[in-house]
Amino acid sequence: MATTTIMSVHVNKGKTPKQCISAQLNYIMNPAKTDGGKLISSHACMPETAVNGFMLYRQEYLENTGRENENEVLVYHVRQAFKPEEITPEEANEIGKELASRMTGDQFAYVVATHIDKHHVHNHIVICATALDCQHKYRDVKRSGKDLAQLSDAICEEHQLSVIRDPQNKTVSYDKWQGNQRRFTHRDELRMIIDTALRMQPDGFDALMQLLEDAGCLIKRGAHISIKPPEGERYVRLDSLGQEYDEASLRRTLTGDHVHISKIPRGDFTESQIRRLVDIEAKLRAGKGKGYQVWAERNNIDAKAQMVIFLKEHHIGSLEELNEQIQELTDQQKEMKASIREKQNRMKEINRQRQAIRDYSMTKEVYTRYRESGWSVKFYQEHRQEIEDHRNAQVVYSSLDGKIPTLKELTAEYDGLKEQKQNEQAALDELKPKLTDLKHIRYNYEILERDSAPNSHQYVIPKDHNFDEYATHHDDESR
Repeated sequence: MATTTIMSVHVNKGKTPKQCISAQLNYIMNPAKTDGGKLISSHACMPETAVNGFMLYRQEYLENTGRENENEVLVYHVRQAFKPEEITPEEANEIGKELASRMTGDQFAYVVATHIDKHHVHNHIVICATALDCQHKYRDVKRSGKDLAQLSDAICEEHQLSVIRDPQNKTVSYDKWQGNQRRFTHRDELRMIIDTALRMQPDGFDALMQLLEDAGCLIKRGAHISIKPPEGERYVRLDSLGQEYDEASLRRTLTGDHVHISKIPRGDFTESQIRRLVDIEAKLRAGKGKGYQVWAERNNIDAKAQMVIFLKEHHIGSLEELNEQIQELTDQQKEMKASIREKQNRMKEINRQRQAIRDYSMTKEVYTRYRESGWSVKFYQEHRQEIEDHRNAQVVYSSLDGKIPTLKELTAEYDGLKEQKQNEQAALDELKPKLTDLKHIRYNYEILERDSAPNSHQYVIPKDHNFDEYATHHDDESR
């Protein structure tokens, strides 16, 4: 199992491009993290002089194209983290090289470093943004992260390693993937206190702030609200805790216009976090009466009921139906992608055949003279490009037994495939947000299911349960 992330490295203010590239390479090639440098590999460069190589490719690109960008991307930094104890460092490095090779088509220089200083083995890959031909750059797009995850999964399966089956987990951050291995911070504690206070159903934002003070927090009001958790060393701005915890989202939650989704569901708490939660709840409930406990126990049912209403508004009657719709759209998406890839491959082949026809015609005379010269070395050196183009064209003709279509026929086929591809891409673009919304709904609902108090016995909806029955049950609970 491996998780992946990709980030672009730009020119930082106050630093030269060489310093920015050097900082990335020096970090990943740290001997203390790479077994004295034994776990470092590269392509089209030497690790020790990679920074100079990357700079040479960049400089030649600028000279060839004249393109300069203030927000220029210098390198791409890829991280690939593996499940603890599932892989050796040496195998991880090989997989890292394979990932970089397939990702770039070996058209870009890169350095792969395997780190063994954590509880899990992980790769760092720094890819030069400039191609080896110094004519173009690697283009990272919005879907690159998902494409990278799919490619990494495919390679892991080829090496008989486990992969993450839940699509939601492929897009989480590196720190979040580490889960309970990550240190529990004061920010996490503050989120926990806010989550617990919301379960007490305060009647407004000021009441919520009062509950936080009852739990031992200090609050600083100004242009932005900042809170210092108990035993915390500094104030933390609310809007730095995540979208679910900024003032606007909290106010919408308190008015019933938003379903609050905890960053860390209580079902995922460690034992130490559960003990801390018990302390927080005890402070909040002290002297507040039985009513607060009733609200706390019923809050998740209320939140899930709001989610059920949303699903019913979208004509989804049960979780089983939701999963079926997600699977149906996922299958459609796969079929569309496969069809588009098939057309793209054929269009590439058509371009190769069209170029072969042109090259064969334009270089036929030169090649005839080369043959008549008795394969003269001097003649070859003077007309090397034309001769090689002719030979490459001959390979294409040979692969088709000399029965290559005409330029007119190939162009007509290409235009037809292009139109079909554009139509399928438009349909795929229309399907994608629908699938994303449904997956988001399911993910949020699963979080709410897991976000129940430890050892509590709240009502849980079976996956095939009808939402009308759940709504009836919720009404009974509310009474």
